[in-house]
Amino acid sequence: MNDANDWDGDWYRVTSETERRELGEELERELSPGHILYGTKATALGRRFRRDDVLFRLEDGRVARLHLTRRKESNPLFPTTDVYDSYADWAALPLEDR
Repeated sequence: MNDANDWDGDWYRVTSETERRELGEELERELSPGHILYGTKATALGRRFRRDDVLFRLEDGRVARLHLTRRKESNPLFPTTDVYDSYADWAALPLEDR
C-alpha cells in the first residue's frame, strides 16, 4: 500500500505524527477484549473531516475504518469497525459508503 494515496470526499491523509499518535492512543483506549481489533497493532492513515471516522492500517496490511466513540468501551461491538483487505478495496467503495 502506498501512503501517498489520493484522498477524496471528506477524508484526508494523516500526516502529523502527533495526530497519528493521539489517534492510536484513542484506539487502544476504546478497544475492549473481544473486539475484532483487540491486541492488533494499527496506525492511523486517514481521517474524515468533522467526524470521528478514522482509517487505520493494520499490522497484517489490511485496513480498518472505525468510528471512534471518544470513551473507554466495555462492549466489544464498539467502536464500530469495518475491515478491508487493502486500501484499494476501501478506496473502491462509493464515497457515501466510506
